[in-house]
Amino acid sequence: MIDQETVWNKIWPVVETMIQATLGEDEAQLRRCLLPKGQAAEIYDTFGLHVFDILLKTVLGRSGLSVTRAIETDKGKYVHMEYVWPDASNPEGYTAADLVAVKLKRYRTEWRVESINPAAVDLPLTEARAAAILMNTSELTSNGVLPAEAWILPVALFGGALQINLREGGVREAVEREFLLGMQSRGYGLLSLLGARRLWRDFRAVEKEQIQPQNEKSWAAAVEFLASEQAVRQISQAAVGQFYGVGLPAILPRIRTIKQTLHLGDGLHERYTAVQSEQVVLGGAE
Repeated sequence: MIDQETVWNKIWPVVETMIQATLGEDEAQLRRCLLPKGQAAEIYDTFGLHVFDILLKTVLGRSGLSVTRAIETDKGKYVHMEYVWPDASNPEGYTAADLVAVKLKRYRTEWRVESINPAAVDLPLTEARAAAILMNTSELTSNGVLPAEAWILPVALFGGALQINLREGGVREAVEREFLLGMQSRGYGLLSLLGARRLWRDFRAVEKEQIQPQNEKSWAAAVEFLASEQAVRQISQAAVGQFYGVGLPAILPRIRTIKQTLHLGDGLHERYTAVQSEQVVLGGAE
C-alpha cells in the first residue's frame, strides 16, 4: 500500500512537473517525466511536445487544477492520478471534458508517467467513444461541423479527426513514415497509430534485413491492413493495397511474415489494438 505522503510528495509532483514542462515547452524536462518505452514516451517520440497540450488539456487555458482521485493498482506497481481543470465560472463543478487521468509507474528510484488519458480514470477515452462523441456532436451543430472549442481537441485526436504532424527524427524508416502518413490521411486515431508503429518496430526488432525501396509500399500496406484489423475496420487487403498502389501478390506474403514473426493469431492483441482499454476499479488513496 502506498501512503498518502508518497502520493503527494513523490508521485503528484511528477505530474505537476510534466504540466509545467508542457506549458514552458521544455522538452528535456518533459522527457525526464516519462517512463522509457511507455505509451506517453511513444507519443512524445512520434509527435513531439505539443501533443501534450491536448492530452493534458492545458489547451483549455484554465488557470488552476485540482486533484480528484489517486488510485493504486497492481499491488502498488501503478498509481493513477486524476485531476480536473475547473471552469473559473463554476469552480465547484466540472464535466468529463475537464478531467485527465495520468498513470505512473516506479522507475528506479523515481516515479515516471506511463500513459495519459484525457478522461476520467474509470472511464478512459477510447477511439470508439471518441468517434461516437464526434458523430453526435457534429449532428447537433447546425452545419454538421465540429465546434471550435478547445474541449473537442482530445476527442478529435483519439477519434482521428485531428492529426498531428510527425516529430522530426521520430520516424526510423521510410516504411514507418509511409504507413503513418497513410493512416493519418484515412483518419485513424492516435492509439491506432501508436499500435501500428509498435507492431512494425516489434517486427523490425526481429527481422532486421534491409528493406529495398521498391518494397516499402508493400510493407506499409501490410502494416496498415494488420492495424485495420486491430481497429476493427472492415476493409479488404485489396482495398488497402490500392491506397499504396500495390497488389495482393505483394501484400499477402508480407502480412503472413509479420504475423508469423510476431506469433499473431486471430483476434485483437492488447499490445497493438486501440479497441480495448484498461478498466480501473475505484478505491485506494484519495
